[in-house]
Amino acid sequence: MNNKSRFEYILIELEKIIRENNIKPGDRLPSERYLKDKLNVSRQSVREALRALEMLGVVHVRIGEGTYLADFKDHRLFDIIGQFLIKTDEQREELKEINRVFEDYVKREYHGDKNVQEQDNKILRAIYTIIKKYTD
Repeated sequence: MNNKSRFEYILIELEKIIRENNIKPGDRLPSERYLKDKLNVSRQSVREALRALEMLGVVHVRIGEGTYLADFKDHRLFDIIGQFLIKTDEQREELKEINRVFEDYVKREYHGDKNVQEQDNKILRAIYTIIKKYTD
């Protein structure tokens, strides 16, 4: 197995472990040793995958304590992707259209009583805020 496919395998399996064990933001992930044994990969491969996830804000590591699932609002993935992919006015216009769809959805759902920032869906709110940052 090459490094890329090993990395992808670890990420896919880790996501399954998180889902199957109902791990929530703030909860501790299984130890590197457990993941190494469960996934039948080297501890170094597990560390590299966790380091990549930490860089993206998906997990955070507390030295001597373990690795914890981060809250969605702390993810930096969108910021990183945005810096490298959103370059043209056309792309910004497409993102503005996505936000208009979000705004229309919330107006319909709440009969105009709420805006996107006031409604309950944290993920929708976070995506809307990030997109707005790149289109204003």
